[in-house]
Amino acid sequence: MDKSLRRSLLQHIMFWLIVVSTYAISAWGYRDNFQQAIIYEAIYLPARMLAVYFNWFLWMPKKLYRNRVGEYLLGMVVVIFVLATLQRYLMYYWAYPTFFPTWPMQSKGAFVFFRVVQNMVVIATPVALSTGMKLFLDWYDQKNRAQQLEQEKVAAELQYLKSQINPHFLFNTLNNIYGLAIERSAKVPTLLLKLSDLLSFSLYESGEKFVDISRELQLIKDFIALEMERSDNRIRVEWDVQEESLRGAEIAPLLLIPLVENAFKHGTREETRMAEIAIQLQRNKEQLFFRVRNTIPEEKAAITDDSGIGLANVRRRLAILYPDQHEFSIQESSNAFVVTLKVDLHEKH
Repeated sequence: MDKSLRRSLLQHIMFWLIVVSTYAISAWGYRDNFQQAIIYEAIYLPARMLAVYFNWFLWMPKKLYRNRVGEYLLGMVVVIFVLATLQRYLMYYWAYPTFFPTWPMQSKGAFVFFRVVQNMVVIATPVALSTGMKLFLDWYDQKNRAQQLEQEKVAAELQYLKSQINPHFLFNTLNNIYGLAIERSAKVPTLLLKLSDLLSFSLYESGEKFVDISRELQLIKDFIALEMERSDNRIRVEWDVQEESLRGAEIAPLLLIPLVENAFKHGTREETRMAEIAIQLQRNKEQLFFRVRNTIPEEKAAITDDSGIGLANVRRRLAILYPDQHEFSIQESSNAFVVTLKVDLHEKH
């Protein structure tokens, strides 16, 4: 038997044991005979079960869950009335003479409306209880399914965002190497090795939700090395990174590299003078502080804070992975463009 089916069966058995024992203990107080009380409640059990499972499996899904509340209530009243009437005949002609001959009948005749109404209450009580349970369980199950769907949606969106970063990043890197290959530069083999490391990270490690920040730093270093080789030393990079303080910290993969790439893309491509890029990375308790500053070429028009795929992508990934756990700002002056990121760190477990 399937594990979930077995668990469900045990839950139903427990429900009926609780119902029967509760009613039996109540009846015991009136009859002073627990065995007879158990028999009495067991005779009522089939009618209760019919009403409960008719409601549980058929009437609630068909009527109540389709907002046909009037039809639902009317139908349940009719079903419970019919079952209560049949139960009254069963008790009068068979149960009382067979099991409880000493009990006073209290009323003569099989069909006595007052006794039928009593039976309706006895049958309706577990129906009401099970209805509340089913409403709660279905709500809880629906809530879990909604959360699961939301998680799957977020995971799919993150994967899509990463798929945007990787081709964009690799396309720019391949363009750099292509330019050097045309010039038959001796630097190409070394740069291809660095590109191989970048590809390895993109293919095999960036699928993780969080990675050791040292891997992200190495990725940035390789990217800077590629760009420096391509630029013929027209770029001055100021590297202010406190690597010792970052040991054991984790971060979402490919989160920082787009900011560095953006600085090279918009700070050096149109610059004829010496371009400057300053990268600052440090840890302040459990928060990461990352700042990238690049000079703006005189010949190039001012750029917007949503330029390119990179920054918009980073914004969205931060919103998904670090909700209420990050600060992301962009400042632009006449000669410099500064991106600042503060994000709560994840520790290795």
